[in-house]
Amino acid sequence: MRKRYFFSFGIILLLLAAWGIYKVTLPHHNSSGEQAVAALSARNLYNEFLNSENIANKKWVGKVIEVSGSISSVSESGNYVSLNLKGSEQGGVNCSILKKDLDTGDKFKSGDSITIKGKCTGFLMDVNLVDCVIKK
Repeated sequence: MRKRYFFSFGIILLLLAAWGIYKVTLPHHNSSGEQAVAALSARNLYNEFLNSENIANKKWVGKVIEVSGSISSVSESGNYVSLNLKGSEQGGVNCSILKKDLDTGDKFKSGDSITIKGKCTGFLMDVNLVDCVIKK
């Protein structure tokens, strides 16, 4: 009887380990194939979160949105490029783009107007979008 319990427990652990390995090795995907639920300016999106973070969280977090605005700064970290779109003097929208999702000729500089599609993850001094792609 004890052998059956140990055998069953071992099988369950093996299945959990296989599922974990499968989830970890899945390729990264961006939001290019997903439909945006709304198109907003960076200023409007930032102001919504600034005025009422709880309402904006319910409205936007976890959803794919298109955001337009002017670039206030560009930074690179590891495999990602972060474009910050100006929302106001206090902050804006931070868009994380995987370097492999960018065209080789893409050059970004402050002041450029751009439209980005990505998944909203919330507000931490800036509104954050992940899995972003440049909307052409």
